Amino acid sequence: MYLGIDEARPQLTKLRAEYAAIVGTDLSVRASARKEVADAAAAGSGDFSAVGISEGRFIDVAIHKDRFLTDAAIVTGLDVETPTVWKTRYAPVVGVATGSVYGSPFTTMYITQDNWATLTPFVIDSEQTLVPKMALTQDPEVLGQRQAALERQAEALGLQEETMLISVLCQQPLGTDIPTSVTNQMAISSPYANRTVYVLDPGVQSGTVETSNNINVSSENGLTFAVAEAVADQAYLSKRQPRTVHIPVAGLPWRTLMRTATLVATTYPSGTANPDLKVVPPSKWEEIWNSNFYNGVVLNWGGYNLNFKTNNVLPQGYGIITTNQPAAEVFNVKGRSLDIDIETDARNPYFVSHYSKREVAICVPDPWLRNIWFINFGSTSF
Repeated sequence: MYLGIDEARPQLTKLRAEYAAIVGTDLSVRASARKEVADAAAAGSGDFSAVGISEGRFIDVAIHKDRFLTDAAIVTGLDVETPTVWKTRYAPVVGVATGSVYGSPFTTMYITQDNWATLTPFVIDSEQTLVPKMALTQDPEVLGQRQAALERQAEALGLQEETMLISVLCQQPLGTDIPTSVTNQMAISSPYANRTVYVLDPGVQSGTVETSNNINVSSENGLTFAVAEAVADQAYLSKRQPRTVHIPVAGLPWRTLMRTATLVATTYPSGTANPDLKVVPPSKWEEIWNSNFYNGVVLNWGGYNLNFKTNNVLPQGYGIITTNQPAAEVFNVKGRSLDIDIETDARNPYFVSHYSKREVAICVPDPWLRNIWFINFGSTSF
């Protein structure tokens, strides 16, 4: 049965009143109070405190995860009818690692100049989230509650997508948590083994191209000038520009940097060289002293501007370095996403469960392994 607006209005008013009883505030009184405050403010007079109505505030107690996705990958939409395909420009056979729907470490398809590969999407979905019904969203605060819940649900989907991305980049089973993926990646002695990362022209000298996207400076036990030099060396050899050095909050690795930067002497009194010369040059000390690592710090060390940014997901001693070239492409399949309200209890006139689903394809061609680096600068303890 369909009701006209005049017939539906009394029922909506009743629902709003019942909802207000649940949340503990009479919506009509609250609206009246708002009008009273607005009228008094417009007149430039009035005791606002005498109104006696407290406005609601959303308090976010969640500590949100820091993100990598947009810094490391191209994110694009894909029509259902359009297959995701890759091929090489030259003759060599190149592998394309993708997320596997079967939970195996990863799926590698081999492509050539003439043979294309089609990627298979996998599904990520959300838990059902309790949200106010759309019929109640005429009230701004109720609408805000619904929007906040849906934003949190969308964020959870994005975090799943990011976890899948790091899994594929680190050659780990799909969905492996990020700390495990990163530590396992650093344990791989030759990440480029059995991968067509590059093909050298005749005459290219050995030692002029990087042989791994792992940077191991674990003996430094924290951020030092030697860590920056190692990152700069990787940049020179790979001909990539570092974009962001994501460092962990865990272990507070910047403390090592702050302390080694305070060295004042380069030689001992006897004239012998100081063995602890892995320090920040005095000219750079002021940059560090006036920096806030939480918000990101840009320092020019070793010939490159390095943007250090803290991340609360990374394990102690490990970092991820993104560059000016993408390490992966993430396809969101348009037309296959789903956002729906589900009425789980017909007796509840106020709330429904909201469910979201996405279909995603992730691919990492072998040559793109050069575009993201993993670093181990050692555990820090003080």
